Amino acid sequence: MNLPIKPPKLDQAVGRLTGQAIPRLEDRRFLTGRGRYVDDIVLARQLHAHFVRSPHAHARIVSLDLSLARTAKGVVDAFSAADLAELGDIAPNWVVPGSKVKGRPPLARAMIRHHGEAVAVIVAESLAEAVDAAERVEVVYEPLAVLADQEAAMAPGAPRIHPDLADNVATRFPVGKGFDEAAQGADLRVAFKLRNQRLVPFPMEPRAVNADFDDATGRLTFYCAHQLPHLLRRMLAAAIGFPEQKLRVISPDVGGGFGPKMHFYPEDVVLAVLTQRLKRPVKWTETRGENISATTHGRDHVTHIEVAARSDGKILALRINSLANVGAYLSSMGSGVPTVNVALFVLGLYAIGHVEVLITNVYTNTTPVDAYRGAGRPEAAYIIERTIGRVALELGLDAADVRRTNFVAADQLPYRHPTGIGLDSGQYEATLAKALEQADYEAFRAEQVVARQEGRLLGAGLATYTHSCGVGMAELMGPIGFDRGGFESALVRVHPDGRVTVLSGAHSHGQGHATTFAQIAADELGVPFEHIEVLQGDTDLVPMGVGTFNSRSVSVGGSAVKIAAARVATKMRKLAAHMMQADLEGVVLEAGLFRTTGGNATLTIQELGRAAWTGQGVPRDLGIGLEETEFYHPHAMSAPNGAHIALVEVDIETGEIALRRYVAIEDCGVVINPLLARGQIQGGLAQGIGQALYEDAAIDAEGMPVADPPIPRSDMMPWMEIDFVCTPSPNNPLGAKGIGEAGALGAPPAIVNAALDALWPLGVRELDMPLTPQRVLAAIAAATAGRERA
Repeated sequence: MNLPIKPPKLDQAVGRLTGQAIPRLEDRRFLTGRGRYVDDIVLARQLHAHFVRSPHAHARIVSLDLSLARTAKGVVDAFSAADLAELGDIAPNWVVPGSKVKGRPPLARAMIRHHGEAVAVIVAESLAEAVDAAERVEVVYEPLAVLADQEAAMAPGAPRIHPDLADNVATRFPVGKGFDEAAQGADLRVAFKLRNQRLVPFPMEPRAVNADFDDATGRLTFYCAHQLPHLLRRMLAAAIGFPEQKLRVISPDVGGGFGPKMHFYPEDVVLAVLTQRLKRPVKWTETRGENISATTHGRDHVTHIEVAARSDGKILALRINSLANVGAYLSSMGSGVPTVNVALFVLGLYAIGHVEVLITNVYTNTTPVDAYRGAGRPEAAYIIERTIGRVALELGLDAADVRRTNFVAADQLPYRHPTGIGLDSGQYEATLAKALEQADYEAFRAEQVVARQEGRLLGAGLATYTHSCGVGMAELMGPIGFDRGGFESALVRVHPDGRVTVLSGAHSHGQGHATTFAQIAADELGVPFEHIEVLQGDTDLVPMGVGTFNSRSVSVGGSAVKIAAARVATKMRKLAAHMMQADLEGVVLEAGLFRTTGGNATLTIQELGRAAWTGQGVPRDLGIGLEETEFYHPHAMSAPNGAHIALVEVDIETGEIALRRYVAIEDCGVVINPLLARGQIQGGLAQGIGQALYEDAAIDAEGMPVADPPIPRSDMMPWMEIDFVCTPSPNNPLGAKGIGEAGALGAPPAIVNAALDALWPLGVRELDMPLTPQRVLAAIAAATAGRERA
């Protein structure tokens, strides 16, 4: 259930359409079943691929025989690593300096390093025939010792995941200094341990690829459900030695991404080679079981924290030592997400002068871990917000007061943390105050006192968050090993009939770009909103772009649209002034009609468009056409922020946690479309609440998934009370900051803080996600036993 949609109260003037809750243009097509996903694409002479995967998490391949599979009905061919010997390992796209890189092999060669790793691929006339033939593949494995846990992998004498490395460390990333000196005057020093559990991202649409090589033209068309089509083209071309200008990546409708669909996978490389070998299109769509074992996972940190604070709650210093499980190989962003994106953001919205951070990436016999909604920033928010909550409970202070004591003050903005990350704008105390008022916080605290006297366990959990959006600046990306651009492209074209096409290098996987980008363009061009079409996801059609991740679509992609559209609008006004023989300052465009202020001259946009594209009567200095391209390269990133409050009741008999209310107040700068912004927040909250209460991609001692990770249903979600404040970002022309990852950052610490607030009087000091009834009851029992022993 959700509150009725209402436009946000913005602090600055917005355009005619910017700030309006316009329903999504794309919804009718999706709701009537007319979306077009990769698995819907069936090409002439279509072949189907099925991968044979290891049942072991760590094993030596003793023998592999494909001869029986090759003779099965409908089979065109079968391939092992030996048949694709020209392919090297898939290198990550973000390599933090000093990392010991082990990329993923397209097919396992001699060793299996995680459950579900592919050892062979069958290609057949139908998927059913490929699956049947896979049963005839004969593989003999020699199982080896399994290390599924990063702490075990770091233990002295632990077996090595990659024998040519001295240990199982992939990356060590230290930041900051000065803890011991700053902590000397502290009234409180406390150390504790957190676990941010492993998660399976689970997009509604699994990964899918359909590769089609045309032998006559030498062109390869690669249909793929992907967030970064142009980057995929670059990585794929490099991996298979293919001319990039002859490789076309088409990413049609994408049914959810959440991070995993921006990576480069073994299946991508294999299918690109197979279609060239077989001269026929080859399609593969991931099963849900493959999604669990072969697509990247998220989170998986074990973190030790030491905090020093004064008696008033002011934090003097923070020390963090975190072990990040990166799995068997470094995935695309696998070295940077758990290091840079955690260490640099770990101070949140707080002015803490001294911090020491050491993040260690650890290889294990598990599925590789990479970006998942928030990509390291939820882990950072969880660390700092659990720390603030712990300080408040230890000192007997109100959690809101401790946050106020430590906030970066308004007169300190823009502010740069000791870790190097900057905060551009915000109203942190005002945002928190609005959340407290919305949640009836004081009344709840009064109710909590009475409830405790009655033996009921109520808890209030607070969390604030921030993270930088709009990656980013090339001059900063290079030094941290990030091998991609941070710009975004937009081409805006007004056709002779006055209608408009916007081509964007960003790519939607549920965000609603077709609507928000049309709103931005309509405000600049003065044309009817419904006359604008937004196209994405085709590297032959769209100018070179970067794609969608890091909540960058509006702040970077939308800024590119705004700038390109503004240039077209300027040219239109100049041409209209010439055609109407009027001064430029006196020409206005409204609803597709040019007119002169104080005069009767009018000109339709169709008349102007026809003139522009014929050149007849157009001054040569204006050139032909109405079309502009912008490659917007931000000079700085924005820092969205928010305040979340979870109010819970814990059943002491069953251990169940009832989430009574959830309040989220968001500052994402200027909101282009509050309807879509709320949807993004709700989606992020669903994933964050899921992590806090339900989800756990647990791996057992043998490296096997314990069970299908539970996914929260809509009826398991609370009433989400969402509202906005607005402090525009000074770092982009829209004043936008980004909102897609907010819920995933705020919900986990807010809910765990609430549960600990409820259980603290019982002596419960530690509680890790997910907060299942069994885990809550175990914590209560352990605390009770501890009190009895004392």
